[in-house]
Amino acid sequence: DCLDPLCSGHGTCVAGQCYCKAGWQGEDCGTIDQQVYQCLPGCSEHGTYDLETGQCVCERHWTGPDCSQAVCSLDCGRNGVCESGKCRCNTGWTGNLCDQLPCDARCSEHGQCKNGTCVCSQGWNGRHCTLPGCENGCSRHGQCTLENGEYRCDCIEGWAGSDCSIALEMNCKDNIDNDGDGMTDCSDSECCSHPACSEHIMCLSSNDPVEVLLRKQPPSVTASFYQRVKFLIEENSVQSYAHMDEYSENRVSVMRGQVITPQGLGIVGIRVSVDRDSRFGFTLTRQGGW
Repeated sequence: DCLDPLCSGHGTCVAGQCYCKAGWQGEDCGTIDQQVYQCLPGCSEHGTYDLETGQCVCERHWTGPDCSQAVCSLDCGRNGVCESGKCRCNTGWTGNLCDQLPCDARCSEHGQCKNGTCVCSQGWNGRHCTLPGCENGCSRHGQCTLENGEYRCDCIEGWAGSDCSIALEMNCKDNIDNDGDGMTDCSDSECCSHPACSEHIMCLSSNDPVEVLLRKQPPSVTASFYQRVKFLIEENSVQSYAHMDEYSENRVSVMRGQVITPQGLGIVGIRVSVDRDSRFGFTLTRQGGW
């Protein structure tokens, strides 16, 4: 019998001797005849050329007449080809399976590409998400909304400002400056809406001129400017301790302003006057600093 009855699969055992197929040699036909194979196709170094069939026998994961094509389990569809276990996409396509349309490179800064469409992160707009909608993206303390053609931040509780970056005093009974603006509890205008501060001296303010006007008989359409605005200096109105007889009807004017903190928040209860003479009275700023 032959040492290997199968002759390594490359020959036939006859009377105890292996007769090898072309291209193989040795007692068990297990050795490649290099002289023969030097003149045969190399099968892209991913297979062996079979002299009997005249074809390349490819190694695992390789295919094709010359074993040059990688076998891929990925379905790259019509928009790409599989190479070395990955899809190589045609121009104009992207994704692991070449099934997604690409976005402009600028999209990745403030958005996510969804099949060719750049979906913007909160606070960013435009085709490539390069246009800021709300300042600083509302500082992660609010929702950016579009209102009357303009973007603005709707801040969550405890935050204020155009970009929701200003912390508000929320605990109004702990004697601590929680928002770091130098004012504590009822001394901080933000606490004036808190029940514990409603009667605090720092939260006293003047009446709302609209409410005052609604309680009175409206002036006639032919009334002078002074007649239309004199309700502001009448008793229990906006201007406190004002002497009406000190005002000149021909020189009267109305000024409207706002008292704010460095952060832009209105301060309640600030005494404002247009003259140091007490005869003209003063007004106390209302909620919002007006």
